[in-house]
Amino acid sequence: MAWPGDGQGEGWPFPVEGEEGIPSAAGRKGRVFLVLFGGVLVVGLCALFALAVFGAPWTPRWLDTGVPPDRLSEGVPFPLTLSDRSGRLYPMILVRAGDRMRAFPMQPPGIPCLLKIEGTELWAECAGCRFGADGRPIAGPCAAPLPSYPARVMSGSIWVDVNRLQ
Repeated sequence: MAWPGDGQGEGWPFPVEGEEGIPSAAGRKGRVFLVLFGGVLVVGLCALFALAVFGAPWTPRWLDTGVPPDRLSEGVPFPLTLSDRSGRLYPMILVRAGDRMRAFPMQPPGIPCLLKIEGTELWAECAGCRFGADGRPIAGPCAAPLPSYPARVMSGSIWVDVNRLQ
């Protein structure tokens, strides 16, 4: 067996730069760059594909309710269910307060049942909480107001951003 420096088969078993089949330092750096660049390119393309298929979760997803604002009575809850392109359903309650629109989820986080509408109040029967049409608690153990989706009027219809529950 030959070892480096013994004069027999110099560079074996550790090849010496410049021997046939051994790339130079510049060649190795080029190959490392190509491998890293290729990896980054593949990861980037996979991320773009995922965004195209599933949509970016941080971008607003405004859905048209098809409800004109004048159809809602002042302070009276209006139940409806929206669906997006993927078929996901968003049951919610719309409330008009002047020029401002509010959209509450039918099942808010932390409350295990659907809200019921009783007159101008929202009632979570399982939790024993009552909320006003503005989402503030009226009675029961719930202390925090109901979270709501951003809503606005565009093109004569109410639109709701279902990605941002505030």
